[in-house]
Amino acid sequence: MEALLRIPLAIIYGIIVGVWGFIAGLATVVHWFYALIRGKRHRGIAEFTNRFIAYAYEVYRYLYLVTNQRPWPIGRSRVPPPHPPDV
Repeated sequence: MEALLRIPLAIIYGIIVGVWGFIAGLATVVHWFYALIRGKRHRGIAEFTNRFIAYAYEVYRYLYLVTNQRPWPIGRSRVPPPHPPDV
């Protein structure tokens, strides 16, 4: 039954990861220019993209039947986002 529920949830999670991924991609380009001009990384942008990577990892774990723990917005987020190195 849980496996059948993942099909409609995949649509919801796909929309969230797709939109957030597009924004994270734009943020990565802005971050690259920021690092190129300033010579250091911006903490806020680095943490934003790291939260996206952690969330996408959590969603893919759920959708590929590795775990039964539902990620946000249906369940609670259980994976703490990693801290960006050297920021």
